[in-house]
Amino acid sequence: MTHDSEVLRPLRRGEGLVRGRFVTEHDGAGYVVDAHYLDLDERIRLYRNGRLVDTARGRATFHLGGGVRIEAAVAKAGMKYVRLRQGEAGDTVQLPPAEGTAEAWRARVGTAHPTASRVVGWVSLVVLLAVLGIELPQLINLAGNLTPLVGLPSFEVPALTLPGWTNVALIILAGAAGLERSLSMKYNPLLDD
Repeated sequence: MTHDSEVLRPLRRGEGLVRGRFVTEHDGAGYVVDAHYLDLDERIRLYRNGRLVDTARGRATFHLGGGVRIEAAVAKAGMKYVRLRQGEAGDTVQLPPAEGTAEAWRARVGTAHPTASRVVGWVSLVVLLAVLGIELPQLINLAGNLTPLVGLPSFEVPALTLPGWTNVALIILAGAAGLERSLSMKYNPLLDD
């Protein structure tokens, strides 16, 4: 799909929080992969030298010629990956985020404070695993209590019973941990979808 009339506009103030942009150069042309995270159609756009050349939804493979392609996929929050691949089993390089995006800010923080960045990454992983371990049995029990509505017997698995405010706090904490993983371009289908 070609849209030569659409031009890549600069990010507006604050737009970098909800829009991902990743940049690379190939054969003398500048490429930008652009995705708006609040777009329900999950459109991923490819711009060459500032002009829109292709659009895909959810998951994209943009062929640049000579066996080189850009692969990108949208996650629930952020991007699963945005990478440049050469050949069928060739080298894969993660595209760097464009300046002005939240991913670029997170990358700068990671470069400036690598030890703290690793610690935050591990903490966010532990938080997500803990919340998954606590909340998943509660969700299973909720489904088990609804099964009599369709004529099946109810069931229950052992679960921690937490006050409502604790569940809300855990969900907020998991959201913050998920956001950190998204900005760091870390993706695991079990934790991040």
